[in-house]
Order: sequence, then C-alpha cells, then structure tokens
Amino acid sequence: MSEPSFAHLPVPENPDADYNKQCIEVPGTKRPGQTAHYRSSAYPFVTLDTPNTFTNLLQIFDEGKRRAQDRLFLGHRPVISTQPLKFADYFEWQTWPEVDARRRAVGSALHKLFQSGALGGGDLPTVGIWSKNSPNWQVIDLALQAYSKYPRGMNRDSERAAPFAIPEFIMNHAELTVVFATPDHIPALLKLAPKAPVLKMIVSMDPLTAETKSVLSAWGETVNVQIKELSELEEFGRANLIDVIPATSDRIATICYTSGTTGQPKGVVITHGAMAQAVYGYLHQFSLDNETTMLSFLPLAHIYERVMELITISMGGQIGYACGDPLMLLDDLRILRPHFMPSVPRVLNRIYQSAMSAGSAPGLKGTLFRKAVATKLHNLRAKGEFHHALYDRLVFRKIHNVLGGRMRFISTGSAPISANVMDFLKIGLLCHIIEG
Repeated sequence: MSEPSFAHLPVPENPDADYNKQCIEVPGTKRPGQTAHYRSSAYPFVTLDTPNTFTNLLQIFDEGKRRAQDRLFLGHRPVISTQPLKFADYFEWQTWPEVDARRRAVGSALHKLFQSGALGGGDLPTVGIWSKNSPNWQVIDLALQAYSKYPRGMNRDSERAAPFAIPEFIMNHAELTVVFATPDHIPALLKLAPKAPVLKMIVSMDPLTAETKSVLSAWGETVNVQIKELSELEEFGRANLIDVIPATSDRIATICYTSGTTGQPKGVVITHGAMAQAVYGYLHQFSLDNETTMLSFLPLAHIYERVMELITISMGGQIGYACGDPLMLLDDLRILRPHFMPSVPRVLNRIYQSAMSAGSAPGLKGTLFRKAVATKLHNLRAKGEFHHALYDRLVFRKIHNVLGGRMRFISTGSAPISANVMDFLKIGLLCHIIEG
C-alpha cells in the first residue's frame, strides 16, 4: 500500500457549491427517534478510509515538517524582567528541525520511563500538563502524540479551583504519575501529592535555580515525588533515543476534562482519528500555507485551541505564543503580526464594541464611519465582498492594524456570536471570520 499524500491540502473553496442547499444527509445515519447526520454539500464525503486523509496526529506533524523544511516554528516573548514582570518586544523562535529533535528526546525519555516502571502503573500511559500556553507545552504534546502517550491539560479553571479540588480529582481519576508544570504550580502539586499518591514525578517546564531545585527536591522526597527539569528529561531521551511509535486511528490522542461546574469533571476520550479528521475538515475552509503565522492565546487544555494549532502545524506554519496576560494581547498582536488567530465571542465582542464607539463620534469623523459601515455591509450582504478601496484606506485600515496589519483568518467557537457582530468584524477587520 502506497504512502498517503497530502499535497492536495488545503482544499480550495468549491466554486460550484450550491448555497441554497448547504447540508445533505449522510446515508444510513437516521435512527428511530433522532435525526440523521448532516454534512456540508460543498465537498465530497470523507471518512478515515478515504485515500489521502489524515488518520493520526503523527501524519499531521510529518506533513508540516515536509512543507516547512527548516523554517521557524514555535515562538514566544522572553521575560526580560521579573520585578516588575516585563516581556521583550520581540519573539524568540525555535525551528522545525529543533522542535522535531526535542519532541523525539522528550518522547523517548517518557517511553523509557513508562517501559521501566519508573512511571505508569495505571490502565493508560497518561501525562499531565499544568501550564499556560508556551512552546514547551506544544513540544510536550507533540512528543506524546509521536510516542502514543495520552496528554491531559490542566487549565486555568483548575488553577482557580479551591482548595485544588479539580486538579486533585483529575490526577487521581486520570492516574497521572507524571505532570509537566511551570515552577509556580510545583508547590501546589507537592501539596496535593499526599492526596494523589499516584504522582511519582513533576517535571519543571522552565529552568529552576539551584536553590529552588534543592528546596523542591527535598520537599518531593517527603511525599515520594521526584523533581526533574525538562532539560534533564531531554538529555535522558537523547541518550535513549528510539523511533517514533505511529498510532492507529482508534488510539487515544488525549483526554479532555469538562469544567466540573455541575459535579465532578468528566474525562472525554478523543482518538487520533477524530482529531485528525477535524484538522482535515478545517483544511477545506482555511487557506493556510507554510508562511502562515498564528497567535496562540486560548487555553491549550481545551480541544478547540489544540485543533487550531494542529491545522497550522499541518501546513508547516509558525505559532507565536501570547504572554498569557489578556491586557497584553494587543502588544502580542502588534509584535507578532499574525495571519491567523483562533478566538472566542467574548474577545470579538469587545473588539466590536470598541470599534463601534467611533460611530457615535461627532462631526465628519462619525459621519464618515457610519457611511463606510453602511456601504460595506450592503456590499457584503449583496455580493459577499468585504473590501472597499476608499473606505478601507480611510476608516478600516486602522482597525485592521490593531491586530497587527496582516490578519487573514479568524476562527470563533465555544459560544454563539450574533450575525450583526460577525458581519461588522468581516468588514472592519478586513479578514475572513469562520464560525464553528
């Protein structure tokens, strides 16, 4: 059987699509008491058995690596001061080959530790990650994908839980024997260790000072938990390097937990095939390439952000990670100048409200804004066009530049967004906005 080819991706928009019949029924899916499954009529029906489709996450990384060659891949703004906290006005980058080498080292180390019994012992080889978005978060996730381990992200809902009830439940329920964490979360994990006896190792995702490492290691000995640094794990992996372990489509890719607001969190098991097909489906809407830069600021513990980053990875693009402070998001956008940004209605509604305030300005400025909005909305709804040579230059270019000046795609999910807001953002931000 020949190797699959993904050179046809992304799939361009179908010019013959019938928008009067956007959905069609999938044969054989109707059941008594429920509706059938429906799919887009614009593209052929695709399953995991269709030739040249993604069936696991390793294929997605390999395709991105093929397209990217030695281009830049993962970036972040380094901290230049801790008191007060200040970030550089530039991004530091790792290349695709550098990330590839790191994911193999981390994955090999974890595989060796699970194989030897130093980690594991439960039903599944699960691994926890407790951190804000960062290049290291993605490196660890890529390592787990490549070596058939199961990541479980612990998001900010977990950070706010008091007294750490949700992290404690997840650690025990998912049988996490190892958790990757930023240094600020390590004390919380050590406090939880007596209530989560499955925990055997904490790996710091950032370097520790010698004094901090000594204090944390001594504390860890009292609760039978080893403290390691990510660099140590990578060194161990390079000394025990093995080939990647491709997953089958039905292999677990990740376990995402619900928020736990109405009871204990529920672990949602998601397979390689399900995530791979989600990425393949989006590549029928997103025209990304290996020069695309994406801004990451939504939590990677949520599946929405994970899939959006995998889309960028599949095309060999670059991902820049925001600082993690919502008040600095505009700075992140200005410095990175991304082409693509996954977002949520809460953020987009704020942009809409801020931009629309110009419509109430007195005099010529307010009149020009209202005229520009009315004209462009008419063109959008009549002809599907969201550019206007004059009004873009006079009015909307300023709004577009707030997002860095190169934005081409924004995706929005997790909650509904009104049609009026969507239409205005398309004409105001001068880019495609895709919902769902």
